[in-house]
Amino acid sequence: MSRLGVLYALKEDELNKLRSLPHDERYDYMLEEIEETLLETPRGCELDKAWEGIQYCLGGGEWDEENSVPTNIVFGGEFLVETEDEIITLKTHSEVKQIVVYLHQNNLQEIIRKNFPLINEQEYSLPKNDDTLNYLLGWSGDIQSFYENAQKEGCSVIFTVDL
Repeated sequence: MSRLGVLYALKEDELNKLRSLPHDERYDYMLEEIEETLLETPRGCELDKAWEGIQYCLGGGEWDEENSVPTNIVFGGEFLVETEDEIITLKTHSEVKQIVVYLHQNNLQEIIRKNFPLINEQEYSLPKNDDTLNYLLGWSGDIQSFYENAQKEGCSVIFTVDL
């Protein structure tokens, strides 16, 4: 139960391969092929456990996984895998373009600072304190450049997490 979230930028052939697999094989394929290739490259963006808090902040302090900007920046998107233990969501290249526009018009760090106090403490898995806020701010720092690179390379983006 690590709850570590990662964004990956996939080229069309990589996404087609992932989609071609049966649902129950997709997460293992992501771990064995996509993670091995893209983690710690410009096409991978680690969010550690901060993804959950960032998602709450993108939803104005509420949990929202709708497939629209801004809630599809991290968790939201089309579900490619959805089990009790594993999640993969997809943001298409056209959605990536919309996300980049949004991130250029809205400062993600300011959104996090503004909405972090609005998160319901009983629903959130981490303590609500200054250390956690700084943790979210630190792990969210590469999201905009990651999406800019994904757009430039013509990629779609998946978010992955094992619950």
